[in-house]
Amino acid sequence: MRLQTIGGDGSGRPVTVAGSARFEARPSLACDEAGRIWIAYEEGDEQWGKDFTIPASWGRNRGEVDPGWGLYEHRTVRVKCLQEGQLVQPAAELAGLFGKKPLGRLSLPRLAVDRSGGLWLLFRRHPRPGSIGGGEVWHSYAVHFDGRSWARAVQLPHSSNLLDNRPALVPSNAGLLAVYSSDERKRTSVRKQSDLFVTTLTCDRPTHPPKLLGDRQPQAEMPVVHPKEAEELRRIRDFRLQVGGRTLRLLRGDFHRHTEYTAHRDGDGLLEDSWRYAMDAGRLDWMGNGDHDSGYGIEYFWWQIQKMTELFHHPPTFVAVHSYERSNSFPNGHRNAILPRRGIRPLPRGDLKGTPEQGTPDTKLFYAYLRHFGGMCASHTSGTGMGTDWRDNDPLVEPVVEIFQGCRQVYQSYEHLGAPRAAPVPKKPGRYDVGYVWNALAKGYRLGFQSSSDHFSTHISYAIVLAEDATRQAIIDAFQKRHCYGANDNIILIVRSGQHLMGDVFTTSEKPSFTISVEGTQPIAKLHVIRSNRYVFTTEPRQRVFDLRYTDHEAQPGQSYYYYVRIEQENGALAWASPMWITYQP
Repeated sequence: MRLQTIGGDGSGRPVTVAGSARFEARPSLACDEAGRIWIAYEEGDEQWGKDFTIPASWGRNRGEVDPGWGLYEHRTVRVKCLQEGQLVQPAAELAGLFGKKPLGRLSLPRLAVDRSGGLWLLFRRHPRPGSIGGGEVWHSYAVHFDGRSWARAVQLPHSSNLLDNRPALVPSNAGLLAVYSSDERKRTSVRKQSDLFVTTLTCDRPTHPPKLLGDRQPQAEMPVVHPKEAEELRRIRDFRLQVGGRTLRLLRGDFHRHTEYTAHRDGDGLLEDSWRYAMDAGRLDWMGNGDHDSGYGIEYFWWQIQKMTELFHHPPTFVAVHSYERSNSFPNGHRNAILPRRGIRPLPRGDLKGTPEQGTPDTKLFYAYLRHFGGMCASHTSGTGMGTDWRDNDPLVEPVVEIFQGCRQVYQSYEHLGAPRAAPVPKKPGRYDVGYVWNALAKGYRLGFQSSSDHFSTHISYAIVLAEDATRQAIIDAFQKRHCYGANDNIILIVRSGQHLMGDVFTTSEKPSFTISVEGTQPIAKLHVIRSNRYVFTTEPRQRVFDLRYTDHEAQPGQSYYYYVRIEQENGALAWASPMWITYQP
């Protein structure tokens, strides 16, 4: 963030606010009678540079470090001051605003100076930061600075809200008027449209000349997770593949993210943050919003999410797809949908479970809805209580599955029990583990692979498609052909068989043979070829870039098989190529 000096020494030279560019800083400015310019903005706190360690309560992977954590986890508000052309800050810290309780995640700061010269800071905060069950609700808080210390924060009455809520502040004879909106979601079971409220803020403490210190530079530095990412992304974006008379390119993206609209526990940032992450920090080629029912089916939220999707849609540089998550209980399961255009409302949820033999009526209705509108979906966390027993599948509208997710356990694969980073064995074996991908493949389902983030996680889950164009329809078409792979690093993984590509179904008169091309970010520790849920070939190339030709000499005439490739890098990163379904008929 850069500010042009309008007071002080009058030099007009720009002033940089240190550290504020880590987020969409959303600064708020206020000028006092002495000509000082006060600045409030969002920034990471001192924990920002420390990797997040998985809590013991999360189970199997406790103690591991998650390099992809951080989009909103350590968000807070900073207050600084521009005085005589120098950037300074209040001597008093904001840390005690809630007594001994931690500040939590603060956002959307607003500043104003009342007629007595007192400085007011307003911000948005979840009522129980980081807590489970708090729901999608935030309150507005106000705090007064008398020049020496900050008062305790006071919650504005009737300020419960979900929206990007920034109060309007006007000095008055009584103090400061705050005008703000609320949908009163903590007071009613039915979420209403927003109402306006006005609160007068007053403070009995006398105002003193502010005690200011020199600007303190942030102590923490952002961890560099991918030091060569610019080079890696150039390779991905420059890649072209000639196959079947078509030229295909790689589009690296993510269609399972969340925002404040469906954050559950104040774990995801603002709607704007998600898109800014995708285009800037994540440098994705495409992304979908992924919020539950596009804001739990509330029409205004759905409209706002779709409008924001269109605002950030700039093909071919960046493709913003319309997507949402539909989360039904097992065995219907959670599925993420991609739709081809704006204006398609999310399908209301039901929960009819049906039978394993006849399938689930609600899932079948969802498939019909997607067929009608030309959309597609993917089951997520299939090997958990949010998953499915694979009693249903429609190959046209459910052509892929989320084989890996960056959120749970923090890294978690649903490939098969015992696979690298596989979800832990359920407490009741035989229940949710039926949702592993191998079980779906064994039933004859043809599912390609993709990887997505879900809540909190950033920068370790990618759904990569081989598409003809950088458009919404081309992305859907590529998924429907299963011309895709999942990865948790900037890996290129291409599997071909003659003019056929991973995801294809075909018959061959020769032994099934594959050309495998890999370009990793680290040396490849292992490469596996899996045939019909059996490991049939493993090699340890210990190279970052290599090509391999594999022929299945054990294939039997008249038999059909499915094959896919998984690679494991030395740094633990994984990639899964979508299977090929091949009938060997000499």
